[in-house]
Amino acid sequence: MLNHRSVYYSDVGLFLLLSIPVLNQYLVELLLSFGEVGASLFQTDAQWSFVAAFTGLLGILGLGLCLLRLSLPETRDTVLISFIVKFIAAAWLASLYFFGLSPAFGVLAVADGLSGVLLALAYFKHQ
Repeated sequence: MLNHRSVYYSDVGLFLLLSIPVLNQYLVELLLSFGEVGASLFQTDAQWSFVAAFTGLLGILGLGLCLLRLSLPETRDTVLISFIVKFIAAAWLASLYFFGLSPAFGVLAVADGLSGVLLALAYFKHQ
């Protein structure tokens, strides 16, 4: 059965992909390849090197925080903070979509929004 902790595990998988050198660059290229604006953003190897390094750093930080969240005892505060983070991430991804960067960001925004709904349901279920 799908529960709110499955959101935590899926975040670990996502941030693990983002933290692996070279793979993170291909992942960003794939996401940006679906839109006209995104595909034209980074033209030089130096620009892609910066994107890969920055994405890797964010991936490592996200992975560490996800693993920390999984090691914490399950409380309503943990679920609430996770919901708030998911809501902000969904809004940020939606803004990338609405600014025309790539339709893939719209899909990711919906996925984060649905994860947020699952976390909200878990939060209100444990009142």
